[in-house]
Amino acid sequence: MCCALILRPPYRLPNAAQLVQYLRPNPSRKNLMPVGSFAFTCRVFRGRVVSERLRISFLKGLNIMTVSLPSRLGLVSALALGAPHIAAADPTFDFYGQLNFGVFSVDDGTEDETFFTDNDNSNTRVGAIYSNNLAGGSTVKFHFETALGFAGSSSATMDDNDLDLDIARTDLRKLELIYATPGLGTLSFGQGSTASDGVAEADFSGTSVIAYSGISDLAGSFQYRPDGGALSGIAIGDTFKSFDGSRRFRLRYDTPSWNNFVFSISGGEEVLDRDNDSEYYDVAAKYTADYGDMKVDGRLGYEWISGGEELLVGSFALLHKPTGVSLALSAGAEQEGDAEYIYAKLGYQQDWFALGTTALSLDLFEGNDYAIDGSDSSSVGIAAVQKVDAYNLELYAIYRTHEFDASGTDFDDIDAMAVGARWKF
Repeated sequence: MCCALILRPPYRLPNAAQLVQYLRPNPSRKNLMPVGSFAFTCRVFRGRVVSERLRISFLKGLNIMTVSLPSRLGLVSALALGAPHIAAADPTFDFYGQLNFGVFSVDDGTEDETFFTDNDNSNTRVGAIYSNNLAGGSTVKFHFETALGFAGSSSATMDDNDLDLDIARTDLRKLELIYATPGLGTLSFGQGSTASDGVAEADFSGTSVIAYSGISDLAGSFQYRPDGGALSGIAIGDTFKSFDGSRRFRLRYDTPSWNNFVFSISGGEEVLDRDNDSEYYDVAAKYTADYGDMKVDGRLGYEWISGGEELLVGSFALLHKPTGVSLALSAGAEQEGDAEYIYAKLGYQQDWFALGTTALSLDLFEGNDYAIDGSDSSSVGIAAVQKVDAYNLELYAIYRTHEFDASGTDFDDIDAMAVGARWKF
């Protein structure tokens, strides 16, 4: 038994009563409900068990994914909020993307490798946004974004660091419907950012393309060696985690800005990784403001993951605009475990050259109880980014050390360097 939402202006979006009527079990109703307008069709399949399934089809007969909805009530709220008429304004379609490749070099104390690959700090991707303005200032958007399947810096190892192209379902970043209203906030449904995505990443330094709190994006799969011995099985990614949120198939709500605060909540599950069927529930608060010469960004988030894992993370950034000096702080901790960290970054930006802003940064990550109880993780990074405004280009370089110490074992440090460029279009 199913219902379908097919939006075609100038029909009115369904109100809550209509949606409840069509979501109510009725074995005799076999036809779809034509309701009203966009270039997509959603079919909500209801079974006799608790979970519902959403099947989104693009192209003829191609099912992109099948996922569980957070709740029937959430779906009704998302589709019925406000029920405005479609405006007569022409819709807009924006296509965008970026290429971000570099030369990386990693030394684990015994071996070293230099290779060309995708920069996973901000990987190569393309996307498109279809937007349509509604009456009353509301907007409906459809957002698609995907990586291009290049093997990246976070997955490279000593034995496997070729620039392979292997497009997988996990490369899909965003496939979501967004309904934004001036007075009631924003509802997002589909694959996209959870409420806590980005809460560890407040940063005005201008070097995030190659250096930020996500330390493991640079060389996360390289393993430590104990005193020049064999690989330990413990990788950089196991010892440096920022606990930041991610992208899931979710229902998300963001409040309107209130005194520079925005509050967010989301619930959903992982549907792209076949080995992960966890559910994720997130809440977050964000504050952004300008105070004369100072710019401020503060973020705080909490995530519940099915199975008992809970994560608390936040970040804060300041920028003194006249001098270009910035400070970024991030911290997070497991609530059901002992792992925790603090990250600090000092940045400096100046327009020394006519071609664009130059940004420099120095950062430090200190963590405890990652991978092994009682262990210590430490990383120092020095980064530089040069913008070339005329070509939407950023040239970057970084040097980063990774130290991991555990009781009874002396691991060699891992040093990583990279130079590269990101071009946005």
